[in-house]
Amino acid sequence: MNKSAENLPGSRALSICRPIDPHAVHIPQMSGLMPCLYIPVAARDTQAIETHVGRILAPIAKRSPSKAFLVEAYEPEKPDERLAIWTLPQAAVLHYPRQVWVHVDYSAYRHAYSQAFPNLNLNGLVLDHVMNRRVARLKGFQFLRIVPISRGANSSHGGLSEGWAVEFHSSPKMREFNRASQAVVQYADLADIVKMLGMEGGGSFMDIVNDAQKLVDLPSGTEVRQG
Repeated sequence: MNKSAENLPGSRALSICRPIDPHAVHIPQMSGLMPCLYIPVAARDTQAIETHVGRILAPIAKRSPSKAFLVEAYEPEKPDERLAIWTLPQAAVLHYPRQVWVHVDYSAYRHAYSQAFPNLNLNGLVLDHVMNRRVARLKGFQFLRIVPISRGANSSHGGLSEGWAVEFHSSPKMREFNRASQAVVQYADLADIVKMLGMEGGGSFMDIVNDAQKLVDLPSGTEVRQG
């Protein structure tokens, strides 16, 4: 992540604690993620955004004002500083105080992002949805978070992880499961966090994910804090 992207969020204006969607926590929990790493990446509708993500500040697409928004995020769970991930400068992207969310069918999201953050240098970066758009449609999510990531990270993430997810959620069983789901947002899994951090490596994508697991696990001999 380049320096301007690190500085993107500015100061957080909202002190409202972000409500957690109890119907959506199974995904980060399956990745062994603690509550400070519950990161919303998809939402059913604008009401879900304003309930579980943050306050919609303004539309940022003049021709499609209902398709792209600048969102001021609610205060997330306080980071557990025992996790190695919080030592990484690029981890700032996970809980940016100001975020861009776009409709799953909106295509001019790079322009929208530039409108929201005109001083951000996007050279060498691509703008991408954290969740694949085809997966989002299969799961019934209308809005997705957009983040700037390196081209290499985008290529390595998309080929394996997202292709498998499309196939998995296209099955009749998962179509019915997703139709019945009461979750109004989706939180990032470990593969999504790898993508957001722009992690790359010489091995396979799963090798990178396995390396990332060490960043989100508590050090050996420590216990999860209660409350």
